[in-house]
Amino acid sequence: MGIARYVNLSFVVAGLLLYVVLGGTFSVVIELFGSSANAQVLGSNFRVGNLLALVVAAAVAVQLRRSERVHTWAMEVGNELSKVSWPTWTETKKATWVVIATTLVIAALLGLLDWVFLSLSNWYYA
Repeated sequence: MGIARYVNLSFVVAGLLLYVVLGGTFSVVIELFGSSANAQVLGSNFRVGNLLALVVAAAVAVQLRRSERVHTWAMEVGNELSKVSWPTWTETKKATWVVIATTLVIAALLGLLDWVFLSLSNWYYA
C-alpha cells in the first residue's frame, strides 16, 4: 500500500472518531429541547443527534481531505513515518516482557514501602 492510501484512510478514521464524539454530544444537546426532538431515524439507536453528527463528521473529514495544506502536511507525516525503522515482532514481544517485569518489580517495591510506612506510622501513633 502506498502512503497516499494510508493518508486517505487516516481521514476516514478521523471522521469516524469525530462521529463517535459528536454523536453523544449532539444527542445530549438535542435532548435539552425535549426527548421528542431526538426522534428515531433508523432503529432505536440511530436518532436525529446521530444523523446530525454523521453529516457534520463526514463534512469535516471531506473538507480536511480537500484542504491542500492539511493534505500536504498529512502526506509529509506519512513519508516521514515510512522512513522509521519499526521493531520486529520478536523485539516487540521482548520489550513487552521487559515492561511487564519492570512494572511488577516497581509495584512490589512500592507495596513494600507502603507496608513499611504503614507499620512505622501505626507504631508511632499507637
